[in-house]
Amino acid sequence: MSISINSYAKTPDDIKTVLVLSPGARTTPYLENFYTTLEEALETRLGKKSQLVLLHENLDLSNFQDEKYRDSLAFWLKEKYRNRKVDAIIVVGHNSLKFLLAYNKRLWPTIPIVFTLASDIEVTHMSVPASINGTVIRANFSNVVNAAKTLLPTTTQIVLLGDMPVSEMNKTFSSSTLARMSDGLTVLDLRGHTKEEVKEKVSNLGSNSVIYMEMLTEDLATGKIYGRDLFDEIKDIATCPILVDDPREIGKGALAALTFNYYELATDAAELTQDIFNGNSQNKQELISVGYAPILDHAQVERWRVNPENFPSGSEQRFYSPSLWQSYHQQIIAVVALIILLMVVIGLLILERRWHGKAVKVSRRLLGQITLMNREMTTSIYKEAIGHELAQPLAAILSNVEAAQIFLKRDAPPLDLVRDTLANIRRDNLRANDVMKNMQGLLTKSDNKLDSVDINLLIRKVLSFLSIEAKIRRIHIKQELAPETMLASINIAQMQQVMVNLLLNSMDAIDRKSGKERRITVETMLHGNGSMRVSVTDTGTGFDEGVERIFDSFFTTKPEGVGLGLWITASIVQAHGGHIWAENRIGGGIVRFKLPLLTGETI
Repeated sequence: MSISINSYAKTPDDIKTVLVLSPGARTTPYLENFYTTLEEALETRLGKKSQLVLLHENLDLSNFQDEKYRDSLAFWLKEKYRNRKVDAIIVVGHNSLKFLLAYNKRLWPTIPIVFTLASDIEVTHMSVPASINGTVIRANFSNVVNAAKTLLPTTTQIVLLGDMPVSEMNKTFSSSTLARMSDGLTVLDLRGHTKEEVKEKVSNLGSNSVIYMEMLTEDLATGKIYGRDLFDEIKDIATCPILVDDPREIGKGALAALTFNYYELATDAAELTQDIFNGNSQNKQELISVGYAPILDHAQVERWRVNPENFPSGSEQRFYSPSLWQSYHQQIIAVVALIILLMVVIGLLILERRWHGKAVKVSRRLLGQITLMNREMTTSIYKEAIGHELAQPLAAILSNVEAAQIFLKRDAPPLDLVRDTLANIRRDNLRANDVMKNMQGLLTKSDNKLDSVDINLLIRKVLSFLSIEAKIRRIHIKQELAPETMLASINIAQMQQVMVNLLLNSMDAIDRKSGKERRITVETMLHGNGSMRVSVTDTGTGFDEGVERIFDSFFTTKPEGVGLGLWITASIVQAHGGHIWAENRIGGGIVRFKLPLLTGETI
């Protein structure tokens, strides 16, 4: 809760009263902003724990400087606050501080005091008690010189414009101090000159000059402040940068306004006052020193080519829209780096894909070559079965031909017998042709063509072809094929090779065991959603402890084997999108593989 600043009713003990003493009226917007910020900061910091009353007294010291006025003012304040409780005093400006120090013994000798906006040079000339804390501002001519040389290091001359206003409270620019504060610069003091003289001088200044202009310049005859009028007349004809003391001129032609951060000054005063009420104020002086916080116009910075690296600490640049690079260069670098990284990764992936494609083509070609070699190797196994199967129809054809020749040599050939003989020849020829058709897919070179094939039909053809080999080895092959027509997209020759390899491998296992039960069972069935399973079960030796490795290349359990048959078999199944595995069983072994159904359907 906050009570009105001008409330003069007697306040209870739990209400804190702060008296603000200012040297003059709030004549400028930025001074008005300082007082407003000070009041808000005090209410924020002190009003949370207790109620607060803010009282404000305008001492008007700049307009009435005679001793009699000061004595009368002190007497009036004493009478006014005779019965008024004041808990702390905030003094604004060094003139107010000087007045209070001169009359405080008769006014408020026991009340804690905080000062702000006081010139550092003026404060050093006062006997400020150690119990009084505050903020001193570096606003003398040497600070103006330092700001000018920092912004524009080539500066050799500084030009002062405008008579110092009577209301000046925090700058010390007396003629006697200019030389010793110039830091080697030439000082051209045009204060008090006529407008025409000023205009003529500033239009002929060198490029290494800097103008400092007091905007609160007052005409002593009329009391009119004419600084802004003068600024408007010289800003376009000046041949060098202009520094001012009023932030309102930024954007109108001034390079920089040498002012203070009034928000920080007000906040510092509120913090020192809070320390008093919290009991943290000690009998040890604490002075906070602050300097100019220049406000710069970006257009003028560009015009006079001021290097941003020369901006004084705490500077503010207005009307400046940084480029995308200046605002987000770190983010841009990160994004560009990420894009480059992604491009590199994508490039590597494209190369890897090409390399993979080439490797797949080479692998398929090699697999096809190895598969063909494997089929050529297996051909020798059943040459005798082929010869045996063809021998019978060929011998019958030969016998029938000889019989027909004998019949035709007779004077009256028995045409009925000749016809029967020719029919027998035709029958035996078709029988031999069927044998050759069954072998065609297994004895010719394979290509990569895929066909829609019924697995059951393919298995029947392979079993028919190997039936002679099974009879020679005295092995019974049992078929347990699914009743459904199970279509798959396969390479016919390669899938026939898979079945031949599995069946011959089972026959070899049975031969190595030499048992009485010599049987192979071939089973097909649906397996899960959209796939089929083929199983080859035998009564052979099984796989012992190598069941996990039997599909590895060059791994074999046969004394005479090279370890490529089942590896080729597994490669073909996997190339068709399938999966193959082996299992041991009591009295033999099982090899199973599954393939995806064409469109996941059966007929």
